[in-house]
Amino acid sequence: MKIQSAHTPSPIFRSAAPAPKQESAAVSGDSFQLNQNQPPVEQPPVQPQPPAQQPAPPQQPELKDWTVLVYSVSDNNLYRYMQSDLDEAERIGSTNEMTLLAETSHQPKGGNVVRMKLEADNTPGLKSPVLQDLGRTHDMAKPENLASSIAWAMKEYPSKHFFLICSDHGAGWKGAHHAESTDSWMNATDLEAALKSAQEQTGRKIDVLGFDECLMASTEIGHQLKDYANYLVASEEVEGGAGWQYDEALPGGKQTNSNSRILSPKVLDYAAAALRARDPLTPADMAKGIVKMAEGHQRDLGTMSAVDLTKMGAVSAALDNFAGKVMDANITPAQFAPVAQAAQKFYDFADAGHLVKLAGDKFGGEIADAAAQVKAALGEAVIAEQHSQKYPNATGLNIEYRKQAADPNLTDDSQIPNMSPEDQSRMKMNGYYTTKFAQETRWDEMLRKVR
Repeated sequence: MKIQSAHTPSPIFRSAAPAPKQESAAVSGDSFQLNQNQPPVEQPPVQPQPPAQQPAPPQQPELKDWTVLVYSVSDNNLYRYMQSDLDEAERIGSTNEMTLLAETSHQPKGGNVVRMKLEADNTPGLKSPVLQDLGRTHDMAKPENLASSIAWAMKEYPSKHFFLICSDHGAGWKGAHHAESTDSWMNATDLEAALKSAQEQTGRKIDVLGFDECLMASTEIGHQLKDYANYLVASEEVEGGAGWQYDEALPGGKQTNSNSRILSPKVLDYAAAALRARDPLTPADMAKGIVKMAEGHQRDLGTMSAVDLTKMGAVSAALDNFAGKVMDANITPAQFAPVAQAAQKFYDFADAGHLVKLAGDKFGGEIADAAAQVKAALGEAVIAEQHSQKYPNATGLNIEYRKQAADPNLTDDSQIPNMSPEDQSRMKMNGYYTTKFAQETRWDEMLRKVR
């Protein structure tokens, strides 16, 4: 520190007159001399300052197990049935484990398309809040709008798993979703475009893809959509108007009172576990739970299948090989006719597994070996299946078996179930040859040769 001379006034009492310069110099010299005689003062080491504490990042809310979106294209003659389905779903509503959403069309030629979050309510009629009103002209039978709905649900309500339920008219490989106001229809290629676009927008696949629609447990549909969903749940046959029982199908719903013996005890036990709301459900559990639900309502749901779409490529490859063996054997239409006639039928389609088995049994040799490979592939892919006594030979997936559909030079005059010919005549529907299954296998070539 600086030592002041006795002759230098303290700064506190310093007068206005400055001290003489020589006195100031003397003081400065004295101070310098005194400082040289003082031992150096050790400075304490500089302590490192701890880094400033950063505020903790905001805690992310824990993801729910499931987001379920019911895409209900009810702008047609199924309106009252599909509104009833949503009312059933509302009895369950969103829970701590599941967000339950719906997008639903207006009654034909009136009302708006809305998006809703379904909340639990046991009274008749939809009471849940509308999240978005998409207006009167929004066409739910357009692929870009299905893609938009999926992306909205995934982004706004993220979860560990995603379940899309499509509800409307269905027709197997011909597609699904009829908007009566616009005469729109989604072909198989449109369904694929919608799911592909949604995946590109969100970066994720659908865990379970359900069709509460007729005939959608289809080999051709499974092949078309296998890259965009992990599991398919649908019916091989035409569904009744009541369709799925949503208050049993969704987690937290009531138990079904089924007494059918068609499913094995192992599958029954596994599926029953899928309906307990407190247990986290895997996608396979969820898919099997829908099959379990259908088993108790066989009047409207005579068939129901859960299919692992990651195994669908092997099924298609086995069917392609089978078709090649049949063509190599030069089987004639007259020889194949009893097989086609005896195969289990669903409206305009046959059961893929049963048709192939009958052909293997009749023709033997390499055709029988190829049929066995199809059976093995289907056994891996179909993880659960139920059917009523009306369909004893159902194995899980239907397939086209008619020449008039497989041959683009012929007219396919078949009708979509529960749709008037007038409505169907106004819609643009693609031929069988446009499906990926027809393009990537020899199945259609086989049908043109043996049918």
